[in-house]
Amino acid sequence: MKAIKLIFVAALTVFLAACGSTPQPTVQLQKQLLNAEKRVGIYVDVINEPTTNIYGAGCLLCYGVAVAANSSLSKHLESLPTSDIESSKQILLEGYKAKTGSVEFIELTEQEFKKLKKFKGELGYAKKDFRSLKESKNIDVLVVLDIATHGAYRGYTNYIPNTDPQGYVRGLVYSVDLETNQYLQYLELDKKIVVDGEWDEPKQQFPGVTNAYYQAVEQVKETINKIFL
Repeated sequence: MKAIKLIFVAALTVFLAACGSTPQPTVQLQKQLLNAEKRVGIYVDVINEPTTNIYGAGCLLCYGVAVAANSSLSKHLESLPTSDIESSKQILLEGYKAKTGSVEFIELTEQEFKKLKKFKGELGYAKKDFRSLKESKNIDVLVVLDIATHGAYRGYTNYIPNTDPQGYVRGLVYSVDLETNQYLQYLELDKKIVVDGEWDEPKQQFPGVTNAYYQAVEQVKETINKIFL
């Protein structure tokens, strides 16, 4: 069942990528718009367990073969704790505490997200209309940390792997002014770390991939910290 779900997600990702528009460029933190009176709410999306992320297997059958071929590595990665990557949220908390007077973590339910309408704005504005959260959450700035995928990256050409597994973290971190729905900060996170030495030794422990994954996590945390420098 899990393999079927992964195949569906991969197909959907390929379709959405083909339909994508101009990507949102990086926005450096607009520090001048933050002050002691601003109330900041930090939302951390659900961080799933790490796994092997397959890219380039161009058909559903190809993807299924790739998932099966990497099942031992995925099982190992899925056994790792998520506490290290989850600690990224503390970096955001401390960073905004140094810039504003009121910072807290907030929760958003799936239903609350569904109620948010699309925002018809140009680049530099959030795609969802977050402005209603100003009143409902009693905040002026929404900060979002979204770790979309993490664990290992492996590239394929149809059935054939064209890269060894690499340590991998991909996601987004951004902040939105809830008066205008404009980004105060926007950054894509995309870290890949090549494994040092053989990636599949010793049997089913994958120390090289594990180490590369934790290096990618540390680099992402360093990148998040640099937002406030």
